[in-house]
Amino acid sequence: MNKILFALLFCVVASFAADKPVANAKAANSVPAASAQPAADSAAAAPVDSATEMSAPQETCSEFKSELAHRDSLMAIADSSCSVEKDSLRAALNSEQAKTKNWEQSYETMKKSNETCAKALSVSVGVNEKNKERENQSRSQAAMMTSSSFFGGIALGMLLFWLIFD
Repeated sequence: MNKILFALLFCVVASFAADKPVANAKAANSVPAASAQPAADSAAAAPVDSATEMSAPQETCSEFKSELAHRDSLMAIADSSCSVEKDSLRAALNSEQAKTKNWEQSYETMKKSNETCAKALSVSVGVNEKNKERENQSRSQAAMMTSSSFFGGIALGMLLFWLIFD
């Protein structure tokens, strides 16, 4: 990309430099014949114009070099600012990746803890239900034994009463 820009800029500067001497040559040739300058002066002016032609590309070249140096310095500044931004974005990305890894690890730990607690709770609920069933059975057995001994006592008392008073 830089090479293409350089080539285009060079072509523009070269054509600009080439147009200037041609314009000067046209101006020198368009001087009317009735002017106060003799023909020898115009011939002497021609070498001066060629010297001017030689100095113009050198001036243009130096301007071109200074423009290139300026552009390169601007590009270096832009590159350094981009690298700083890139480094900060990379640091933010690494930070987010570390946070994500930490959150995933915390989630997995919490998930395992939740599974362990759920298993412990289901075991505890199962044990409590079995204990309630046992207590209910023991209460019903105790009530049955109490009522059977009561009725057995009544039956024995009636039998004795019948045997004694009969």
